[in-house]
Amino acid sequence: MKRSASENIWLVIKYVLLIGFTILCLYPLVWLFLASFKTNAELYTNTWGLPEQWSMANYVSAVVKGGVFRYFGNSVIISVFSVLITVILATMASYAIARMHWKLANLTHSIFLLGMMIPIYALVIPLFSIFKNMGLLDTHMAVIIPQIAVGFPMAIFIICGFMRSIPTELEEAAIIDGCTVFQCFFKIILPIAKSSVVTVAVVQFINVWNDLLLPRIFLPVGLTNFQSMYSTDYVGMIAAVIITIIPSVVVYILLHKQIMEGMVAGAVKG
Repeated sequence: MKRSASENIWLVIKYVLLIGFTILCLYPLVWLFLASFKTNAELYTNTWGLPEQWSMANYVSAVVKGGVFRYFGNSVIISVFSVLITVILATMASYAIARMHWKLANLTHSIFLLGMMIPIYALVIPLFSIFKNMGLLDTHMAVIIPQIAVGFPMAIFIICGFMRSIPTELEEAAIIDGCTVFQCFFKIILPIAKSSVVTVAVVQFINVWNDLLLPRIFLPVGLTNFQSMYSTDYVGMIAAVIITIIPSVVVYILLHKQIMEGMVAGAVKG
């Protein structure tokens, strides 16, 4: 079917906007990558151009001076435990809210979702006071606990939405065959809800991995090793940033289809 002139114009406008948005998203990453090969002097004199000399000195500095891989291990521990605990608790809570019939299910769901309205910045001072009294400052738990609490409402929202779209006949048939509640959850509902669980896991991992606020307050952060009283090694810091964003980019590239499926799977019931 032949398009009209107005449709062709609108199609061109859409593609131009999409290309512009893509460039807007990708350019900061490209700029960081190019800047990581420059010297500090060149960063100021040749801010937007290509490096005059492609040197790996900044990456060596990031590993040796910044101790990136040591702090990298801290990020892995925090991210893995935050994701695992969030996914486990959220799937079980979502199953109870979405699939079990009890009076306070909707109220409980609403209370969980209220957590999405609380900014993490409002929790910093109370958390610092609590963790100080508990002796948890400078420990992984001081970051893991808030990350779970912050990610839990979104996890409940996504998984509940998906589980509510699953036909109840599946559970009824399983119960008739003698399945218990736990067997229905682990053998029927959880495999079907795999896409929403993967979505929650990936989103939580990216959020935790990229977060700087909580680690900066409760743990020593590797990027501060590039700062001294009178100067800052900006290019070394940029090289360290490039190294640290690789895992989140790789995870998103590998699992972006599952993320999209999980986001829209529970949108239409039936």
